[in-house]
Amino acid sequence: MNIEIIQELTYQHFEEMEALELQFYGPEFITPPQETWSWYQRYPLCTIAAGLGGRIVGFVNLFPVQPRVYKLLAAGRFNDHFMELADVADVSALPLHMFLSCIVVAEEARPHGVTRRLLQAAVQAYSGYQCKRVVTDNVTPAGTRFSERYGFTRRCRSDHGSWVYEQDWDSFAARVNRGKGSTI
Repeated sequence: MNIEIIQELTYQHFEEMEALELQFYGPEFITPPQETWSWYQRYPLCTIAAGLGGRIVGFVNLFPVQPRVYKLLAAGRFNDHFMELADVADVSALPLHMFLSCIVVAEEARPHGVTRRLLQAAVQAYSGYQCKRVVTDNVTPAGTRFSERYGFTRRCRSDHGSWVYEQDWDSFAARVNRGKGSTI
């Protein structure tokens, strides 16, 4: 299987990502493709995707958010379904507080190391920046297992029924680069 990181994404890719997400999450937890596309157009580091035969088989949304948004996320009081472009922080706004919003990999691609490759590409994309902390907001049991395997600490139950996890960026990046974590 020749799965590759896609170098330049199109709006159609974001529609494919939404369809892939709908296999695992309810629509109330998915940011519409119009919005995620606008994030990508302004901040191309926010989405890394993998493809096979011209179709998306996995992607990760990892990006800095405004300090106010990070605090709300970490407290379980922000559903990223409602996140807008203004909530995403510019990479020049140091230090960066990161949000690992989503990682989804198609079932058939999971045995091929796509999760690890996506995470490594995402961490590498931010290697030149001063990232401080990273938060996840998990709506599925697989998401909570992922966060725990990657060394995140459970913070709280959110006001929208998910589990929020957090850790420092350097620990997360080291774990990703060592290949320790989930096989999702």
